[in-house]
Amino acid sequence: MAKKKATPKKTTKKKTDLAKVASDLKTVLKEDHVVELDDSSLTKSIPHISTGAIALDYLIGGRENKHGVRPCPGIPRGRMTMLYGLPGAGKTTIALQTCAVICAEGGTAIYVDWENEVDPAYASALGVPISDKSSFLLVQPDTLEAGLIFMSRMAAEGVDLIVMDSVGAAVPKAQFEKQDGETMAIGLNARMWSTYLPKFKKVVKKYDTAVVAISQLRSKIGGMGGFGGPTHEPQGGKAWRFYNSLQIMLKVIGSEKGKVWNPIQGKYVDSLIGSKVRAKLDKCKVSSSLKNEIDFFLISGSGVDNSRTVIELGISTGVIKKKGAWFSWQGPEGEIRSQGLPAFINAVEDHIDSIFASVRPYLSDPALREESAEEEVVDDLDDDEDLNSMLEDLGM
Repeated sequence: MAKKKATPKKTTKKKTDLAKVASDLKTVLKEDHVVELDDSSLTKSIPHISTGAIALDYLIGGRENKHGVRPCPGIPRGRMTMLYGLPGAGKTTIALQTCAVICAEGGTAIYVDWENEVDPAYASALGVPISDKSSFLLVQPDTLEAGLIFMSRMAAEGVDLIVMDSVGAAVPKAQFEKQDGETMAIGLNARMWSTYLPKFKKVVKKYDTAVVAISQLRSKIGGMGGFGGPTHEPQGGKAWRFYNSLQIMLKVIGSEKGKVWNPIQGKYVDSLIGSKVRAKLDKCKVSSSLKNEIDFFLISGSGVDNSRTVIELGISTGVIKKKGAWFSWQGPEGEIRSQGLPAFINAVEDHIDSIFASVRPYLSDPALREESAEEEVVDDLDDDEDLNSMLEDLGM
């Protein structure tokens, strides 16, 4: 007969009074490290700054919680955000637009330009108050250390937003002062960031400053990449992966062409006027949007085109109906209908927020989007009115 296994004795432990211990520690440490958490914190979003791009803010925002609140629809304050990608993907544009938004709201921003490439005319076109030094400063430090000192002091003084462009272009002092013939260790920039980022993150958190760091994609040092060619990774080293709370990859997935006046040729010529960009969240500690992505349109010289972005989303979700060259949207005051995309954009320019409000449920629920796609049947000439209008335009 098998022996019966002994039942382990239940040991009762006295419940610790956490509040009392924390109170005692506060006296010892001379500082309170306990963070108050309650359900009321879910009734408002994390403090943030809008990027000026409706689609990108929506992507970062995450799903609505039980109170109907999106956790963080913008660049989070008190944390670090990285924008990275190949040249021309809109990294600088998004950063400058974020500066423009916070300055327009009465806040302050500094732009640390290690690359010395910021165009004042373009920044002004995006709404950045370049001549108002009480709201915006463009800083071009010689070394990485000088930039960090400047940023840390500015954060302590209460600046709302700090932009770094770019982390890979920040030259460590040792490299800047090296003599001809001296060799420098590979990866010095990355090691410097690894040393300073933990300290800088604490400063940013303490003073509730939003930080946007821009990084270019470069070939990995010593990486052959196998059959797929050389591997690429953001500049600044691996430390940025650990210390940022939000990492956004921007990638150009299409181009926009149009007629542009060429004064040399004396005529309108086909030219690249913008691009379609895809934003993907590679890391997200502020909402549930990890690995999600969304597309937006970037127009050369004027930044993100929110109207075109929202209208394209409306078409893809079925909120905006497209038949041939005709576009229509059923708004609260009736149907708005126009022939041709430019004319339709002009017609609904004042209703972009309302259209996006109609689009959002479809973006959050893929099932709704699939149902809409099944219902939508496109036929260029299935409407007598469309056909008659086209014939009239052709003089027939």
